[in-house]
Amino acid sequence: MSRGVDSVPSDPADRFLRRLHREHGSALYGWALQRMGDPRDAEEAVAETLVKAWRSHEQYDPGRGEERAWLFGILRNTATDHYRAARRHLRVVDGHDTDQPEDSDVDRLVESSLVREAILELSEQHRQVIVEAYYEGRTVSEIADRLEVPAGTVKSRLFYGMRRLRSSLEERGMLDG
Repeated sequence: MSRGVDSVPSDPADRFLRRLHREHGSALYGWALQRMGDPRDAEEAVAETLVKAWRSHEQYDPGRGEERAWLFGILRNTATDHYRAARRHLRVVDGHDTDQPEDSDVDRLVESSLVREAILELSEQHRQVIVEAYYEGRTVSEIADRLEVPAGTVKSRLFYGMRRLRSSLEERGMLDG
């Protein structure tokens, strides 16, 4: 008696993989495409990410962060690996070292991109004071003067904005919780 593919019960790992793709595939692909620039490379990185997640599905711990953040951490590492492999390939084909950035430069680029995304998720008020303080180097009183709000308000926005930023970076696997 033969059974069709549809009648074969899927195991939990297969259901897990299908659900990951359904719920997170578009977001992962968008991130990969934006960073990698090539649709085929982005699709390959997402597919590899989902396979890695499928193979290690028992290692996912919801207590350490959201599932999407776990997947983006895997994707970030996968994209970095693809970049490094492409660099090695360029060296072999070309016969000499390229002027490509070092691996640490790639890591910094990926991390800065994730930090930028996390900052953009903040409310306008929190984002504004964090950018003023940490990127523009302004003091609390200078920010208060620029925004025409009390210094205590600036301090409060900095505190809660940084707390949310830290949480977001933990979800992305960039900080330990």
